[in-house]
Amino acid sequence: MSEFISFLPPPGLALAKYDSAALHTTQSPDVPEVFRDAMSVREDVFVKEQNVALENEVDMDDARSFHWVAYASVGTSSSDSNTAMGGVDKDSATSAENPGRKGSTAMRLPVGTIRLVPPPHPPHPEPGSSQKIDNHEGLPQDMQSGFSKTDMHDGKEAYIKLGRLSVLEAFRKLGLARLLIDAALTWASENGDKILPPRSPAAAEQRRLELGGGAEAEDVWRGLVLVHAQAYLEKYWASFGFIRDSSMGEWEEEKIMHVGMWKRVEVGAQSPVARKSSVVG
Repeated sequence: MSEFISFLPPPGLALAKYDSAALHTTQSPDVPEVFRDAMSVREDVFVKEQNVALENEVDMDDARSFHWVAYASVGTSSSDSNTAMGGVDKDSATSAENPGRKGSTAMRLPVGTIRLVPPPHPPHPEPGSSQKIDNHEGLPQDMQSGFSKTDMHDGKEAYIKLGRLSVLEAFRKLGLARLLIDAALTWASENGDKILPPRSPAAAEQRRLELGGGAEAEDVWRGLVLVHAQAYLEKYWASFGFIRDSSMGEWEEEKIMHVGMWKRVEVGAQSPVARKSSVVG
């Protein structure tokens, strides 16, 4: 997307060799570099800071998700090339310009990441339940049967899920999280056909039957977005227009309480997805 934000489409089978019990630095070179960069951030934030088990951090959704990684241009002294300067140019998150200083070089350091998980999804977590991070286990085989209704979701409409938002501690409060969220939502609003490709007639009929026979199958994404937000970050996500779904209650993931929050974004003109003005709920 730019010199300081990289975009990775679903890596699919490229993650087949990813060892979830090992650090990103030891992974096969066949694993996309952008994904390894994303994992470098996720390991620092979730595994080291929040004590998420390393083997739970990579899940089955990673292979089918869209990923973004933000980079900072970090100066290193020519007298000690292994010592990174603690800081980031004020424009480094959005510009490729970094003149540096005499006697110094610059390196791209991954400092933030987010992923977008397309439909389908497993059932919403039960209030008061406890599970591994983000429905890591217990998913229906095809996830087509995982319908669940809430006050703000009819249990049928296709939605996307943002997750794994993380920024290295030294680079927080610089607007990088906002940059990543905006990048993901803007891309989604313009690429509905990539989020939910048209179904074959046979798949559409199967979906119709799963929805009860008489119900219309959801073959388009109409802008509905979900986040499983860590409870203490509810106000932060609310600043982006996400609304808490009280009927989802709270549940525990990796000993951290979570809540469900929804938002509907406008589907852009570049996408063939039908534009509708309905609101959440």
